[in-house]
Amino acid sequence: MPRTRKMPKFVFIAIIFVLICGFSYAGSKLLFEDKTDTFSINYQTAQELHFEQGDIEKIRGSLEEVKAQLNPGDTAVVFLQDYDIQVAGTPLVFGINKPIPLPLEDWKATLQQHSIEEKLPESILGTFNFVEGMENSPYQFSFGLDGYRLLDEMKAENKKTGSELLWRKADLSKDEPVVPYTSVYRNADNDTIYLTWQIANGNPDLKMFQVAPPNTTFEEINLSGLTAHYMLDDQSLFGQSNIHQDVMWLKESRGKSVIYHVQTDSTKLTKEQLIEAAKSLL
Repeated sequence: MPRTRKMPKFVFIAIIFVLICGFSYAGSKLLFEDKTDTFSINYQTAQELHFEQGDIEKIRGSLEEVKAQLNPGDTAVVFLQDYDIQVAGTPLVFGINKPIPLPLEDWKATLQQHSIEEKLPESILGTFNFVEGMENSPYQFSFGLDGYRLLDEMKAENKKTGSELLWRKADLSKDEPVVPYTSVYRNADNDTIYLTWQIANGNPDLKMFQVAPPNTTFEEINLSGLTAHYMLDDQSLFGQSNIHQDVMWLKESRGKSVIYHVQTDSTKLTKEQLIEAAKSLL
């Protein structure tokens, strides 16, 4: 849940990776902090986000079950009876977005419409070709202000019916403080690389705190002279596997703060390959 100052309540958008955006709190382990002149981001770990393998499979299966019932463009908040968890006093909200996939020319037009001028290659590493674009993140679930209200409604229904899985469609706020845009690349072996830009809205007080599972592997890397961050998580709730690798960095771009992510859910793609993919975008 991004925390900001001098901004209205609607900017409290919860995001799950698991990464879950949450408040900074005592007892967590700091992975890293990064900032520009107008934006800062803080990544920490939280023991509450540790799940056993059976839990991961159950949660992933439940989210996929809900996603199969959604239309493209829909967002759903999901209540899981066995995982009614809080992180630093904030309820952990599960859910799923079903993005609208856009072919290359439509994607270029969409980016132009939003005045996004970042480098958009048609292929990465020579073998990963552009498949589609989406106004979403493959690893972060976003929902609007009604998300917590819907969660409370489902908890009340659970007490009456005992239903283990409940879900409600939610309205995704159009005023998110950080908006993701993702280009999807795939090779002949069906391995996928996701290039995501998270564009901050330019508010000078915007701060984002994100919390990761406690077993997350972290390494600071030099990306052609730029400080970047590599993370590996084996408890991902999204993607084609529970493996999530991410090379990310933060910088100012044309007056905006942009978080760059080069990510994969492939179990075969190495850290070195992902770093090489990131370097090719600079």
